[in-house]
Amino acid sequence: MKTRILQFSDNKKVMKIIVFTIYFIINFLFLVKYGIRQNFIHPFLLTAVFVALHIILFYSDRYFNKSLKINTKTINLLIVFSGIFYLLLSHLITDPYSLKIDRWQTVEYSLDYWLHGKYIYATKNFMGNIPSYLPGQLLLMLLFYLLGNVGYMQAAAMILFGWIVKREFHSGKIRMMGIFLLFLSLSYIYEAVCKSDFISLFIITSFFILYWHQNYRTNYFQKPIILGLIVGVLCLTRSVVILPLVLFLCRPFFVSTWNEKIKFSATFFLTVAFLMSTVILPAESIDEVLAYNPLAMQGQLNSAVVLFFLFITVFLSFVLKEIRHVFLWSSIIIFAVMASHIIEQILRNTAVEFLNVTYLAAALPFSIVNYCFLLQEDKFRSNKNIRTE
Repeated sequence: MKTRILQFSDNKKVMKIIVFTIYFIINFLFLVKYGIRQNFIHPFLLTAVFVALHIILFYSDRYFNKSLKINTKTINLLIVFSGIFYLLLSHLITDPYSLKIDRWQTVEYSLDYWLHGKYIYATKNFMGNIPSYLPGQLLLMLLFYLLGNVGYMQAAAMILFGWIVKREFHSGKIRMMGIFLLFLSLSYIYEAVCKSDFISLFIITSFFILYWHQNYRTNYFQKPIILGLIVGVLCLTRSVVILPLVLFLCRPFFVSTWNEKIKFSATFFLTVAFLMSTVILPAESIDEVLAYNPLAMQGQLNSAVVLFFLFITVFLSFVLKEIRHVFLWSSIIIFAVMASHIIEQILRNTAVEFLNVTYLAAALPFSIVNYCFLLQEDKFRSNKNIRTE
């Protein structure tokens, strides 16, 4: 079975189609849900342009980029431009109340309450929704809140993503493709305009996985205390973040030394305990915590489904051998988990405008990075064939 999984994972043509399809579906559903709300462009024309653009992107490495030379300076300029563009998007909406977007307000008052030692989970925003922010999220957004705009987080995440892609991949074409795929993503553009942190948290997680692999590939637990601190914070951002982290670290944890295990575990649990105490202790009573808490607010996913995919993730961690496999299966598993939630909503006859298609975008950064790995494999194979001829 392990051999079959690896053979399936190494089927470059099939994986390339699967990963790009995930990317396409994530953004297409955003187009369907939000594109029909505007009156400037006919939805049919909008869909046709969207599909044509993605067909061009998919085949661009095969037909359009043969003579294109892209140097490091061009990539650096693209990263800076992308960051500035997303910075401007955070200032695009001047009156979010009129568009009934509540994410920005929820983030801001949650951070304000958190900094002043108030319980954040019992307060509704102007649309009547209760926040579900975990302390790891609040910690990562704190700098941008202090800078005056939580939307700056999307610009920072865009720059981080561009930098780590440039660091991992040496082909200018692959670097440009990776940056463009995130830059052009409708789901990420929407997140930036709404000043939401959802996709950014998964970008930061994918950044961490790739950065940690680049620096400690021989032993991920060389610095167990720092690793425990980082993983503790990341696990308290979004519950689904646990899946790619388990896929990345589960097997290395079991083969690490006892000293590394103890240091990592102690730091991880202390970090989680401390951060959770900052949001739980301000509650007036235990009843308030039980009635309004972040775990309940984020626990919209079916527990049985989550446990099933968690079991698969642990199993795959002991099967997969390369970092590209981690990103491949992270994108597939996260997409499957989130898709199962949407299917449940559909079965409950939830209206289209209320479907949580945003959740699918959690797989976005992982699918893009894996697509870049697949393009790199194609390039290596092509160069090898040229040399043999």
